Amino acid sequence: MKLASTLSLSLLLAASAHGSITSTSGLCTQIPAPGSALPGALTALNAWAWNEQTGITLASMPVDLSTNPSNSFLPVPGLFTGLVDSHFIHFDGIPGTVITGTVTFSSPILAVQYSDTNLDLTDGLATTGTVYPTTMPGRGFNNWTGADFIDINGNLLTFQLTCAGQPDVEQVRVYTRGTPTPGTAALLGLGGLVAGRRRRRA
Repeated sequence: MKLASTLSLSLLLAASAHGSITSTSGLCTQIPAPGSALPGALTALNAWAWNEQTGITLASMPVDLSTNPSNSFLPVPGLFTGLVDSHFIHFDGIPGTVITGTVTFSSPILAVQYSDTNLDLTDGLATTGTVYPTTMPGRGFNNWTGADFIDINGNLLTFQLTCAGQPDVEQVRVYTRGTPTPGTAALLGLGGLVAGRRRRRA
């Protein structure tokens, strides 16, 4: 009975520990993962932010921001390896629109992808059923013109995004410190309980 109660608590704690978006500000709204992030699917005067997958293992994955704090004016690209939770920011606005906002996460930001090529690499890995515009030119943002901007510091991401024309989506994938899935965490907890019982019997 005691073992079952402890296991249930482990499952509950694991589920609540998953990295997630905790708040947004400015012209940014959090939503559940949508069915589509293709041009025209989420057109609005604001950006949309959602959580993707939890407990993803990246192996030497190219990212556009690999250090925290950092920003897209002086990016430090690199290869990232580790356990992460994935999140997405999407803007598909009216041509000429410039928006600013912030997204705060429950755990530290580890890496960011905003270039077309890097986003394409992880669409299949991060999706929760959302259809992304993989291989669409210009889906990343225009940091080379200075019109778009991202800054990361701790758990906070600040952005400026522009819509130059149609179709023109600006998309960003954010990786935060990963957490094991509930099943994995429960198995780890169960292993610890079994080991503890064996030590007590010895």
